[in-house]
Amino acid sequence: MYSIILPSRSEPQSPSSTPTTPTSEASTKIGSESTSMMLSHYEEKSFRRRAFERAQDAATSRDVLLFLVAFRILNALSIRTFFQPDEYFQSLEPAWQMAFGADSGAWITWEWKHRLRSAIHPAIFAGVYWLSSFTSEALQLSPAYHAELMITAPKILQAVFAALGDYYTWKLGERIYGRGSNEAWAALALTVCSPWQWFCSTRTMSNCLETTLTIMALHSWPWHWSMAPTGKEKLDDSGLRIDESQGSWHPGKKTHELAGLRRSLLLAAMACVLRPTNLLIWICLTCLSWFCPGTRGRLVPFRWFRAVIWMHISLPSFARATRRERVVLIREATIYGSVILAVSALIDRAYYQTWTFPPFRFLYFNVAQSLAIFYGRNDWHYYLSQGYPLLLTTFLPFALIGIFQSLFTTPPPPTSSCAPPFAATIKSQLATTSLFVPTILSLISHKEVRFIYPLLPALHLLASTPFTSFFLPAISPVSPTRRTPSATIKRTILLPLLLALNILVAIFTTTLHQTAPLAAVTYLRTQHESHYLTQPPSFSHIAQADTTMTVGFLMPCHSTPWRSHLVHPGIKAWALSCEPPVNLNASATAAYVDEADRFYADPAGFLMREMGRPPRKRSGFGGVPPKQGLGLANRQDDEFGEGGGAWDGQPGRKRWPEYLVFFEQAEATMRVVLRDSGYAERWRGWNSWLHDDWRRRGDVVVWCLRDRDWRKDALGGKKTGFQS
Repeated sequence: MYSIILPSRSEPQSPSSTPTTPTSEASTKIGSESTSMMLSHYEEKSFRRRAFERAQDAATSRDVLLFLVAFRILNALSIRTFFQPDEYFQSLEPAWQMAFGADSGAWITWEWKHRLRSAIHPAIFAGVYWLSSFTSEALQLSPAYHAELMITAPKILQAVFAALGDYYTWKLGERIYGRGSNEAWAALALTVCSPWQWFCSTRTMSNCLETTLTIMALHSWPWHWSMAPTGKEKLDDSGLRIDESQGSWHPGKKTHELAGLRRSLLLAAMACVLRPTNLLIWICLTCLSWFCPGTRGRLVPFRWFRAVIWMHISLPSFARATRRERVVLIREATIYGSVILAVSALIDRAYYQTWTFPPFRFLYFNVAQSLAIFYGRNDWHYYLSQGYPLLLTTFLPFALIGIFQSLFTTPPPPTSSCAPPFAATIKSQLATTSLFVPTILSLISHKEVRFIYPLLPALHLLASTPFTSFFLPAISPVSPTRRTPSATIKRTILLPLLLALNILVAIFTTTLHQTAPLAAVTYLRTQHESHYLTQPPSFSHIAQADTTMTVGFLMPCHSTPWRSHLVHPGIKAWALSCEPPVNLNASATAAYVDEADRFYADPAGFLMREMGRPPRKRSGFGGVPPKQGLGLANRQDDEFGEGGGAWDGQPGRKRWPEYLVFFEQAEATMRVVLRDSGYAERWRGWNSWLHDDWRRRGDVVVWCLRDRDWRKDALGGKKTGFQS
């Protein structure tokens, strides 16, 4: 670029003044126009390049999300095992009651009767149940297909939630390590190949949705506010610092950081409403965003040593987030937290028919009355010795190394040029949170691994760096790190071995271990569809068949799913309960024994005291008990009338049912007690090789009150009876 220099007509300068180069107005104009044209052309090219990159990123993100949704749906539909009762009794059973009414046969546990749980989580699945029922009626599906639809629909929805959790784990990895970085892809691989995620993420527990909401909120969290302001950052219209590293800013675009903050706060508030302990994560992150240790020193004289010592005092200081950012965070958290609380209060009001605040009642019953101890005590080191190993399995060493590196070592240079300057700060805060939350939860006597499940995505992100640095040189020919041939071969072999071990663990926990509880309920449902919903032909000497089937579960409480898998309202069932000692004094609480423990302490005595003598085998026309047709055997005192029978968790006297379900551990006792009765084994399902609860060891056995070929005799020779 050239400019024309013309002689200046300015006044002559004094000898003492500094000489300057004369420039005309024309040259200034030409130069400025040329410069602006160059800048405009450069900005246009840069904008086009960024637009192309964003289009590529959008296509990649869409493909990843579609793959994850399909992957998790396959995951959800392949699970055949029982894990936690909360999967059904804290979500699907209340949802069933919301969708179909109080008389629909849902089992409502004591937490819901005492208003300890927020109804916002079951309300989601209630909508799914209502829509599925409407679809079934519109398509006029058969009872069997209707039941399959009602069982599958919640699984599909939870699979989508799980896929979103995987997706935002990857997206947060890209925000930490940069777009297309090896560490971000490693984080995605870790969550996809995690045995715990395959085993748990698609189950309808509140902890699973809490985990998804937490990682989505962390992705939108303003991490760059944790950096000390330098005065050179770009600000949006609200005066908030902009995260330029994520491509959210370019000349001519107005970026509002409030949108991301509000999205994060809404998701975090929902997670806290679902599980109040999730608040620990956000307390920790907020403190880390606002405060940083400020060190001050002073000379302190010590007369005893006759010396003066320089002492460093570390105190928290507001050296990170600006005052404007702190004010905005408090304001928005108050507003959007109140919005979520109001929505939750309205849903709770509609469900409980009274105004209530479940988080407060949850803390009152579990802390003030110590009811959580009723479900077991754990060692103080449970989360360290069992929680993290169960969550991470083969990835545990990489997560521990990642936590240590994030807290105590200088971070290595990022592998991607898009990595933000505050990546080390994000990792440090995630590592601190991953230690802080289990430490606080360890103060509570009752511990479960799912209580720290929301930390798993953060642990995968921390593990991705050591995982990549360990395995990438062995599998990538362009890796900058050189290794000896022997080390490369060992790591090349180790990677598929770890992957194979994870696959074996995932298969074992989802298709082999504790399969009988779900299989037994499926067997009972299909028996009802085959023998109770299909009416036999009319005979003058046989009464019309009854459509009600009765089942009793002599098992530890909540050992099987309930109405969410039984589905049909014609299946009346009872089970042993284990409600805690609510509102009892100390002496009564110490002497309290729940119903399930009373049964296992003295099975024969319990059955005689609570249920009376079992029905004896009687014969009638075609092997059918007289005057009872093909329906309910041993009908007692009009037990399906008002107040009759302790069906579906209701109070009352338990009746001898047509079907009895129990674990093999109790089979010897049942053979003695029911020796002269009409019960006989009709189905047996393998459960597991081992179990930590002695009451649940062995197969699950189903006994029935009818003869094997009762349908054959009643229908004149057509064999459609029960199979052993």
